[in-house]
Amino acid sequence: MPISVQIIAEHNLVYVRYTGAMVIAETAAALAEFAKHPMAGPGMRHLVDLTELTDVDRDYPAFLEVQAKKVETMAGHGVETFMVYYATTPVGLQAATLGKNGWTPESGVVAIVLEDEEHALHALGLPYVSIAEMFARVDAQSV
Repeated sequence: MPISVQIIAEHNLVYVRYTGAMVIAETAAALAEFAKHPMAGPGMRHLVDLTELTDVDRDYPAFLEVQAKKVETMAGHGVETFMVYYATTPVGLQAATLGKNGWTPESGVVAIVLEDEEHALHALGLPYVSIAEMFARVDAQSV
């Protein structure tokens, strides 16, 4: 599946990574799996890595359906959720903008798009210069 979702509990972070084409059905399946996790819900920080995205599924009605499910899982509960879309390519930036614009102000989700990896991490309050460094340190701590 070209989407992976990892929860990094010590940082209250959900790391979502797309590789290849973004397929709405796969996104829906990943969201459903995430929603089952005991930590899933509003208040977690999200880093959505779109740097290896090559195409976007253009089934907009299905996208809106998935967006509604996201709102149920992550928003509207009186707790703010912060989401950073990290994108560096035209297709990634297109997907990031689509994702960011899918959140309404009343949803409780604050979403931004950033093109610099270090800035994306720092915006989330993470003390790393790269995603690779973050995972190296998180993995080293869990050994």
